[in-house]
Amino acid sequence: MIGESHPRLGGDRLVAGRGRFVEDVRVPGMLHAAVLRSPHAHARLLSIDATRARALPGVRAVLTAADVPETAIIPNRVAAPAGTNRYLQPAIARTVVRFVGEPVALVVADDPYVARDALELIDVGYQPLAACPSVADALAAGAPRLFAGTDSNNVATITMRVGDAEAALASAAVRFRERFEYPRQTAAALETRGLVAVPPDPRGGELHLIGSTKCIHINRTILAPIFGLPVGALRLTEVDVGGGFGVRGELYPEDILVPLAALTLGRPVKWVESRRENLMAANHAREVTYEAEIGFDGDGRILGLRAIIRADIGAYVRTAALVPAEFGASLLPGPYRVPNYACDLWSVVTNKTPAGTLRSPGRPECNFVRERLLDLGAARLGLDAAEIRRRNLIRADEMPYDCGTKSFGVNTVYDSGDFPALFDELLRRLDYTSARKEQTALNARRTGPRRGIGLAVYVEKTGLGPFETTQVEARPDGRLVVDTGASSMGPGLETVLAQILGQALGLAPSQFDVRHADTAAVESGVGTYGSRGTVTAGNAAQLAADKLIAEARSRAAARFGVDETHVTYARGVLQADGRRTTLADLATERRLAAGASFEVPKITYAGCACAVVLDVDPETGRLTLRRVVVGADVGRAVNPALVDAQLVGGVAFGIGNALHESLVYDVAGQLVSGTLMDYALPLAGDVPPVDGFYQEVRAKTNPLGLRGLGECGNPGLGAAIANAVCDAFARSGVSITALPATPARVFAGLGAARAATR
Repeated sequence: MIGESHPRLGGDRLVAGRGRFVEDVRVPGMLHAAVLRSPHAHARLLSIDATRARALPGVRAVLTAADVPETAIIPNRVAAPAGTNRYLQPAIARTVVRFVGEPVALVVADDPYVARDALELIDVGYQPLAACPSVADALAAGAPRLFAGTDSNNVATITMRVGDAEAALASAAVRFRERFEYPRQTAAALETRGLVAVPPDPRGGELHLIGSTKCIHINRTILAPIFGLPVGALRLTEVDVGGGFGVRGELYPEDILVPLAALTLGRPVKWVESRRENLMAANHAREVTYEAEIGFDGDGRILGLRAIIRADIGAYVRTAALVPAEFGASLLPGPYRVPNYACDLWSVVTNKTPAGTLRSPGRPECNFVRERLLDLGAARLGLDAAEIRRRNLIRADEMPYDCGTKSFGVNTVYDSGDFPALFDELLRRLDYTSARKEQTALNARRTGPRRGIGLAVYVEKTGLGPFETTQVEARPDGRLVVDTGASSMGPGLETVLAQILGQALGLAPSQFDVRHADTAAVESGVGTYGSRGTVTAGNAAQLAADKLIAEARSRAAARFGVDETHVTYARGVLQADGRRTTLADLATERRLAAGASFEVPKITYAGCACAVVLDVDPETGRLTLRRVVVGADVGRAVNPALVDAQLVGGVAFGIGNALHESLVYDVAGQLVSGTLMDYALPLAGDVPPVDGFYQEVRAKTNPLGLRGLGECGNPGLGAAIANAVCDAFARSGVSITALPATPARVFAGLGAARAATR
């Protein structure tokens, strides 16, 4: 069944409108919460008077810093350099606010409208302080320190060294440097964040948090001590998710404040953020500058690469703020041989919303930089853009390949794959030679749009550790119930696990009921991020199936009175000496279940590639995408239809990042693109025909040979689109070094190129 495009399990429920999202959760006696947020980017918090708000009919409570334990701090979820604890975010502002949108108070009322009205009645005294709304401001001489007791707004400097980059650059036949900027962005998922907190019964029980989150077991471990509860007294349950993309699953102040309100009042409390709040307070991501220098020999082979990266992580180190830029630094060499590499990474706090992970954290940024450098190098060397990539791609016979870089202490070693074959298939599907001929003919015209072709090849981190758990239970009615610590964020994890288990047990995938993650059902787990769900939970499912068969054979042998070696298993039936029984029969006697944990020995990497054909109107700078081809090495395609859907969805996401999305702040640290009128998202008409394909070179890091896919479709689009724009005006010297590639930016680039040639 692995390899079949089985219909998506549960899809009919969602299509019929029977999904259960946070907004759909109803609990008897439920109250509603609203958050008062700072209007200042940087200010001293002098006083809070909630008297008038508490007097409003229908208001049940107003929580301020005085009502929240000082230990309620959002910790790092990954290993971080020494000293970063000084930059962590409290669940609620105490003496200083550091970004517009930081929580200052929480109101709980009988309905959400009264709660929002009460926010207007809270009197807060602020003393505005000088703000640092950019990295340049934060690093300027005499800049105010965002945190007392620190000597810099640079949280940490991480260095990577491979070979001797300086000597390699000095010997290069072609050497140049460029500065690149990637904009600040966020997920802007269809469903905003939300949470329902149900307090324990006074007679005993557990605090129950119902909401969409990708790492329920990790969050439970963090939250329980804050609430003064043993871990077993806190239950987290996942519901349906209207888009995760990394942003949803981080730990936020509201994940602490809403349960505290429920515990204080002894009643369930529900909170769902508005779109404005989502754009203002949910994690931002991506904003980074690269100052990069590269050197090639006379044949176009990379000799050395050097980069200084400055990441704007916003006001706090929140949950995983340092992850994206470090991933980007470690994967800047990408799928190419880069024998000499030097990188210095700065993570800088500013008076903006804290940054975190967003679909393929760090990789759209580094891919944009590296792939633009390759096109610039090709132009200087007189090489075709495809040829310079061919000459530098790591070959299959060089695997496993150690890039020499590290992220969070883990070496970047590609275990297997065939990057050149993947790239060749991309060019074949694009019909590269014909596309170039058509481009030449179109661009020979004196008027009309200019045609451009852009390429990008890149590597994705997938199957991140440390482990994942899957349990399967046979039921007397013949169905099998599956629970896992991995969260279902929308791409079809339920179907994939059912197919893996179906093949292992010889049963139809439709016989499996794969449930959403719940700490009450699975004692330990990690969650879904980093394209890990299928790799980790899938291999755990295979192990669990093997254990279930072993247990069933043992019990059948006891029932038949024969040695276990005489019992055969196939398609849910166990037989020996002419007698038979089924998994359902054994489950009728007593519970028949097995669970397994797959320990991740090593990160799994996936090779990816994309190509873009577009037209540019030279009179307006407007881009029209004509075609996108995108491919990824999935190891094994468990469900080809889901692979295609993931690639197409990723392309749409990447188009938004590349052409539209940018969170912009003014000099006072105010977000000026805080609505969907200003933070533009891709429309259906922006997405051209997408030709998605996959390669199957089995990974050597897990028994099933799987690679993750969730982040393969989007991170090359920015690079490929920018390359295509520049390719359309190759003889004019147009250079795109910043995204998004809006018509205004492209038009400005055209104007700058014309001015330079006068």
